[in-house]
Amino acid sequence: MDPKYIQYHSRLLDFYLGSAMHKKIGVLDIETTGLSPQNSHFILGGLLIYQEEGVTLRQYFAESLEEERETLLAYLRDIQQLDILITYNGKHFDLKFLQGRMRALSLWEDFIFPFNLDLYLLINGHSSLRKLLPNLKQKTVENFMGLWGDRADEISGAESVELYKRFLYTKDPEIRRLIMLHNSDDVLQLSQLLPVTEKSDIHKAFFSLGFPVEDLHVSKIAFHSGNLQICGSQQNPLTYAAYQLDDCSCSLDFDRYSEEFSMELPIIKRSGLMIADTRVFDKDFSALQKYDTYDSGFLVLKQGDTVHYRETNHFVKLITERVREVLPI
Repeated sequence: MDPKYIQYHSRLLDFYLGSAMHKKIGVLDIETTGLSPQNSHFILGGLLIYQEEGVTLRQYFAESLEEERETLLAYLRDIQQLDILITYNGKHFDLKFLQGRMRALSLWEDFIFPFNLDLYLLINGHSSLRKLLPNLKQKTVENFMGLWGDRADEISGAESVELYKRFLYTKDPEIRRLIMLHNSDDVLQLSQLLPVTEKSDIHKAFFSLGFPVEDLHVSKIAFHSGNLQICGSQQNPLTYAAYQLDDCSCSLDFDRYSEEFSMELPIIKRSGLMIADTRVFDKDFSALQKYDTYDSGFLVLKQGDTVHYRETNHFVKLITERVREVLPI
């Protein structure tokens, strides 16, 4: 593998996603015969996997429509081994399409995807690139980041669909090569887009998009009626409920059937401030001492309409770690 595809490292990404040295991270992109999983097929899946041994690019190509089920199953098996997925609009297309095909093919009803870092959602909602660029298509962002010259493929996604139809009849290896080259370039180029996170309001982005805390994936953080709400999904679902965490009266609700969890923690409201009292938890919060908004065990999460995203995310991360410690795992 070309050394330019070595994994991008960032102190902030390590904070939110966990140390890359200890995580299996995959970059994902798929090719399909259409947009709807109800009447379209999975053609090809690409997966660039970062692990301690190095970087590996794997592709899963369905030689026929009859092979779709077997090919998709092999793809899902490798996805399941990952801790984090990196996609580009994966939430609304790639993963959604895969879920639809799993249902259509009666495959793996309890399959749970790893945490998905969707770079499109991060750029679209939490950076100025939307105002600077004509659109946020992956190739447009690649060009902005100076990556366009690294592409070798000669076709578009729409052309790959037409080529696959021809391949089904001809089995022409050159057509297969063109389709697979398009997919591999999409995956390899996407792997180089991670530095675009530097051009985003990253703390606000992760507050909005969520982040993983081991096998719990936080997807929503909100302030509501004097409480801090934390919601998300479970990678290893279980059912658990409690109304006390250490010396804090709160609500913890974990459901194995929906694979979701929710937590509500009381916060102090005073003079326009929303403050977390860390002293009531059996957890080391010394890492918060670096923030100006932390003093004597109290952390200001919100001041008026201004959310302190970095501090709030850090508090949520530590509290979620504490909750994991009391879960009957």
